[in-house]
Amino acid sequence: MIIDGHAHACGDFLTSKSILEKLDKSNTDKVVLVPGELGSSKNYPFPNLASLFPSFDVVKITNVLTKFVIGIIGAIKHIPEGNEFVHDLVEQLPDRVIQFVWVTKQTGNSKEYLSNKLAEWNFKGVKMHQCWENSAVESNFFRGVAEWVEENYIPLFVHLISDREVRKIIDYKKSHPKLKLIIAHLFGLELFIKADFKDTNLYFDISTYQMTSTKRVTDAIEFVGAERVVMGSDTPYGKDNLSKNIERINNLPISENQKEMILGENLRQLLKI
Repeated sequence: MIIDGHAHACGDFLTSKSILEKLDKSNTDKVVLVPGELGSSKNYPFPNLASLFPSFDVVKITNVLTKFVIGIIGAIKHIPEGNEFVHDLVEQLPDRVIQFVWVTKQTGNSKEYLSNKLAEWNFKGVKMHQCWENSAVESNFFRGVAEWVEENYIPLFVHLISDREVRKIIDYKKSHPKLKLIIAHLFGLELFIKADFKDTNLYFDISTYQMTSTKRVTDAIEFVGAERVVMGSDTPYGKDNLSKNIERINNLPISENQKEMILGENLRQLLKI
């Protein structure tokens, strides 16, 4: 089974028709969707920065740009509506679309919101994005969400913003070994390696293709094992990311079993699907 573990409900994944076309073209079984730019069919061709700086975490650069742009346009206010939009896509394609709910301060009481939506939607994961909204690991907002997902055995997919936040989440995870945590874009991988910190409930997402070099993907596999690495595309941010990431994994000098783990088996088990 191949699962795109990280994509947005816009661009190539805006409609049920385009989702089917994209998944079928790449022989992908399912996609994990979160909100994106509401109603936008635009795709963004990114330069392959990772190929230019294979040992550097280039997301550190894009984080600064993302925070600046999102702050200006105020896109965070559309995320709750975006969660509703993703659920509509799940209802149209229940066998192909998996919903992660993006939780923001716009939804009010986060625990109450998540509990209500879990009962209504049966979503499979929760996302937080520190570039879109201030949600420091030490904040009551972050900790409330982290406590809720841990209590409900649901994974938390988090996009971190800085080395400081990486160190904070390592400290937090050490005291919460049961928290199922997915680190977006291999962000801070080198700090996890330096701290020699890993556990059975810590996973690394290898999207976006243009932002995560093959070297750093290999470093992650060597550090945490193929069973803790998951494939995603981050569509629509980058052209043909899904097919490119699948091809990259298939070309790695690892076993077929390890490739299957990264391409979908790890997520299938983690999300119990």
